[in-house]
Amino acid sequence: MPHTLYILTFLCMSQITLAQDYYKGSGKVMFVSEAPLEVIRAESEDLNGIIDVSKLSFAFKINMSSFQGFNSALQQEHFNEHYLETENYPNATFTGKIILDEDCTQDCATSAVAKGKFKIHGVNQIVNLPLSYRILDEVIYLTSNFIVLLADYDIKIPRIVHAKISPEIEVNVEIELKQQ
Repeated sequence: MPHTLYILTFLCMSQITLAQDYYKGSGKVMFVSEAPLEVIRAESEDLNGIIDVSKLSFAFKINMSSFQGFNSALQQEHFNEHYLETENYPNATFTGKIILDEDCTQDCATSAVAKGKFKIHGVNQIVNLPLSYRILDEVIYLTSNFIVLLADYDIKIPRIVHAKISPEIEVNVEIELKQQ
């Protein structure tokens, strides 16, 4: 019986330590395609993520069919069915490590780089993304602005719409993570 109590106490203490290292949260992703004949904007608030602050490792996921705000319903349909093929590739994911410019553990802000695997449309790429990293009142705020090249992720744009869809998509990410 004392042995069981010891194991139970150890497991409870481990859970407390584990919980202090992990932050979970949600956020939004916005993108803009600025082509000569058309500007396309859409956003999703379906971004979910987790960070292990002791290792600064992370994982994020977004459901690609959750994007809203296109210029038309037909444009959104083409995004999901023809370009991103969200039925076959429902999620975009990012896993990796955050590299801080300076130590930031409590009520601070610094710039950083998110280095890891970015998977869109079934294609993995190793990327380094600029990141703003801020901790305030035990909440981590991350923001990033970067460019996605459609060709890097095997997203093909028909020649007939080249003037309406940019081959470079500007992406903005904002996420808030709370201690678990």
